[in-house]
Amino acid sequence: MLIRQMNATLNRKLKSIQHQLTAQQADLQQHLMETLQDVIHPPKEVPPDIVYKQLNVLFITPCNDRASSSISIIVEQSLRHLVKSIYEMKAIQPVGPYLERSKTDLVLVLGGEEGEILPEESMEALRTSPVKKALWLTDLSGVKHSKSFISIFDYVFTQKAENIPTYGRMSNARCYEVPFPPNPNVYYPQSVLKQDESDVYIIGDAQPGSSLVELANHALLSGKVVRVEGKGWKRFGSFIPVHAHEDRAALYNGSKMVIQDNSPVRSVLEVAACGTFQLNSITTNRNLDTDVFQSYNSQEELIEKFDFYWNRVDQRRLAASRAMAYVTYNHSYLQSSLQLLDRIFR
Repeated sequence: MLIRQMNATLNRKLKSIQHQLTAQQADLQQHLMETLQDVIHPPKEVPPDIVYKQLNVLFITPCNDRASSSISIIVEQSLRHLVKSIYEMKAIQPVGPYLERSKTDLVLVLGGEEGEILPEESMEALRTSPVKKALWLTDLSGVKHSKSFISIFDYVFTQKAENIPTYGRMSNARCYEVPFPPNPNVYYPQSVLKQDESDVYIIGDAQPGSSLVELANHALLSGKVVRVEGKGWKRFGSFIPVHAHEDRAALYNGSKMVIQDNSPVRSVLEVAACGTFQLNSITTNRNLDTDVFQSYNSQEELIEKFDFYWNRVDQRRLAASRAMAYVTYNHSYLQSSLQLLDRIFR
């Protein structure tokens, strides 16, 4: 009897020990599996916030592009306020030796309208470099650069959202619309010569049945001095065509009202920076996150708003002042340069 009681007690203790050992073995196996998973698939580290004032930037600019030269100066000045150092290099200079001897965190290339700006050896040096590479394009007239050039870059910034799908097909770069802000040394309220004055300045193509053609044929424009920029306006013989070489800042300032249809954001901002009232199609304003720009969504609405604002000079000036203030405080080169850095490093 005593022996049976001792055996029963020992069996209970052995079962308890066996249960504990089984539990410990399961915990050990789970820990081992987690360790193996960390080795095979290490957890992603959350990158620390980038301090822009610690960044070293190589800024490559076109050599003979007059339109880009003034922009490059303002971009460089803006970046100097944001990063630790910026070194400007002309596109004709070799990039490889500089990257080899310098600690560079970002290469920013300002792309001209005419296509490739870098020699082949510099393109190869950038292609093999692990440094982040960004391209800020002057591409209002459309895509001019080749696939081999675009594919070098990690980030592509365009003047027109319409170009983004094309760049996306050419490379794996992340593409964004970041138009150049108005050059404050060019686009600002100023008096102009008599020859630059007009009542209405229409920007857009004269497509049959469009709102612009409807306005062009309306009695509201009778007796007014009208400038036109775009395709299809030859049949409107009394209108003054605007040519590529003409000073847009003077023409914007000389006009009482600008009407735009499907124009790039940059054009809207430049007109606003001159303090001139404008009426834009809803498609023109769609990429602007604001309601300060007056818009129209139909032929009837364009005619109605044109008539309203033409006969109310004070309302025109008030709307133009609001738009100019918006551009001044929200679309400077400093803010656009910061937007680029945020897209790249955030």
